Amino acid sequence: MVKAVSFDVWGTLLDLDRTLLEASRVIAGELGQPFDVVYKRVLEAHEEARRMRRRALIPGNETVKAGQEILARKLGVEAREVERLIHRAFLQVDPREITYSDVPSTLEELSRRGLRIAVAGNVLFWPSSYTWMLLEKGGLSRFVEVKLFSDETGFNKPDRGFFLALLEKLGLEPGEVAHVGDNVIEDVGGPMSVGMKAVLVKRDLKVAAAFSLLGVAVVYSLTQLPSVLTLI
Repeated sequence: MVKAVSFDVWGTLLDLDRTLLEASRVIAGELGQPFDVVYKRVLEAHEEARRMRRRALIPGNETVKAGQEILARKLGVEAREVERLIHRAFLQVDPREITYSDVPSTLEELSRRGLRIAVAGNVLFWPSSYTWMLLEKGGLSRFVEVKLFSDETGFNKPDRGFFLALLEKLGLEPGEVAHVGDNVIEDVGGPMSVGMKAVLVKRDLKVAAAFSLLGVAVVYSLTQLPSVLTLI
């Protein structure tokens, strides 16, 4: 029986695409450069940094530094300037505007049912403290009992070490925890490698299914989560 649910943050609770878009507007304004040019470079840097992280070329606690160096190179500025720009951008991002509409009610319902809630995410351009700041400002942190990010553990998802650290913080057996996220490799393959259950969120596919034998489900809305958790 599932006793706790851990959530990936970006692409699951908070809209990463919209955040990168809004951050690019702030950065373009700060640098006095055309928005479309800056946005294109931010997306290119993000993809390059994700590939590097996926290939496990850097540990989780060095990911932000490496990611900011890539973004600095793309923007033609110093790495410390990127740090300042990201800080300015996050001060202006409204968490209510980037929170998916199905998130608050789902967390409320899971909490009402007595399920423990955790957030478990990777970092890339900004430290986990910025992500947590948005969760706090958006009123979502009140549901969260345990939080774990790659810049704290030194492991990036889908590394088994990340999910073993999560289980240790929760004090639960793998089969008692379901991880929810939007990435097949990081949020399904990773937790399954340690025996956890997994739920893939694909809002654009409009497909929902549960596979009890595998302990896996696919949903297109987090509002379906309370139901599928009883099936896996």
